[in-house]
Amino acid sequence: MIIRHRLRKAFHPRPGLPGRGAQRTPRASDIILVMMAGLLVVVCAIRILQG
Repeated sequence: MIIRHRLRKAFHPRPGLPGRGAQRTPRASDIILVMMAGLLVVVCAIRILQG
């Protein structure tokens, strides 16, 4: 739930922020968070497949 909130916040900035349009690059913390979420999914899939 926290990851979903952070991702939504990262990719949809609030309207009215000056200079924060579509050209905004994601922060390093957002990239690390997405990588950790992907790693968690991979680990869970491997554990389910192994039994």
